[in-house]
Amino acid sequence: MKVPKLSVSKINYFFTNLNLIIILVGYPLFTSIFIPLIGNVEGSSQIVTIPFRIFSLGLTLIALLLNIKSSIKFPIALKLFIFFWFLLLIRMFYDLEVRIDYFIFDADKQRVWLIAIFVCFIPMISLIKSFKAIDFNFCLKYVYSSVIIILLISFFYSLKGAEINERASGNIAFDTISFGQFAVLAVIISIYKFLTDKVSNHLIKIGYLLTAILGIFIALKSGSRGPLVALFGVLIFWYSFKFKNNLKVYLFFGVSILITFLSFNLILYIIGLISPITAFRIKEGLSGDDMSVIARQESYEWFLNTIIENPLIGSQFARLENGQYPGYAHNILLDILLGFGIIGLLLFLYVIKKAIRNIRINFILNRHYWIGLIMLQSFILSLTSGAYYSNPILNCSIVLTLLISYNTGLKKGEILNK
Repeated sequence: MKVPKLSVSKINYFFTNLNLIIILVGYPLFTSIFIPLIGNVEGSSQIVTIPFRIFSLGLTLIALLLNIKSSIKFPIALKLFIFFWFLLLIRMFYDLEVRIDYFIFDADKQRVWLIAIFVCFIPMISLIKSFKAIDFNFCLKYVYSSVIIILLISFFYSLKGAEINERASGNIAFDTISFGQFAVLAVIISIYKFLTDKVSNHLIKIGYLLTAILGIFIALKSGSRGPLVALFGVLIFWYSFKFKNNLKVYLFFGVSILITFLSFNLILYIIGLISPITAFRIKEGLSGDDMSVIARQESYEWFLNTIIENPLIGSQFARLENGQYPGYAHNILLDILLGFGIIGLLLFLYVIKKAIRNIRINFILNRHYWIGLIMLQSFILSLTSGAYYSNPILNCSIVLTLLISYNTGLKKGEILNK
């Protein structure tokens, strides 16, 4: 029986937009809801995360198949980004499956492949193919609702038993850095909605501000420094988008950093009132006495020494040692330099430059630039934490940011000069 076109459109609309929502907030939402029900104990994480990964992949494949015949014009930066990912997969295959100068356990290989291909790459392709069917206003509504649910569960469940000098995590499958990241995401989206929503009800505006305050509180309680740095960076970039003159942008960045430096002790004091552990970790990090900073210094030295051996084209996608899970630098620039050298890093930075330019265009047009803000947050956080080939939010938000402003009907130069 032939399915009516309207029904197909509704089905496509539902699965396509649900796919984007799940990519952005599905993992913390599922773990925040179900792990407290099962019990926050060892082994409970896999009971939730494995079915979630299967569900998420199935949803991505459905969205991809529903839009398989859809065609869309690629901006050059997106073509280069997809090319970069093909190079990455080739590099990973050579390092994991061909090289014999070290051994990696099969379970670790499988985990790397599963995350890189099924959690990052295929979702990227599904978003590209289904881009025309994405309703960004619809997605924002449910992303924000999900973030509020995550915050409320975190506030009443995750923070309930946390000591004042203890870092808070969402649950056993939702670590402190990710916990802080999504709390900061709540702050960013709340500010975005406060500025862009045309509502006359002041209670709604107050709700946005209260959500932002709760997000800051939870981010501080997580004890993670990276998400706070990302929030600071996003806010500076965000405000700088209003300037047409590049000189004014540079001056604004300089003045912002200077003011932060001069008022740093006051900022640290205020942070300490809410979360002593966060204030302590910031002090320890700056003094070089923090254990995690000391461990990363050793990692940075290894990466830099290895990068120098093949500075132009790189040598391997990760730190590969006998019997060890492939290691990353906790810095996306060092990871890319290791894998692809200066040439690969320049290609990636070109993509990021174009993405940031597109965020500014979308800001001027007031056109779904919340996606770009998420991209900025993820990119800045990737300078201090995580591996880019296992970060679906970063990679998928880059793809969407490059696509959103591509068909505006105006030349980019005309938009930027408005």
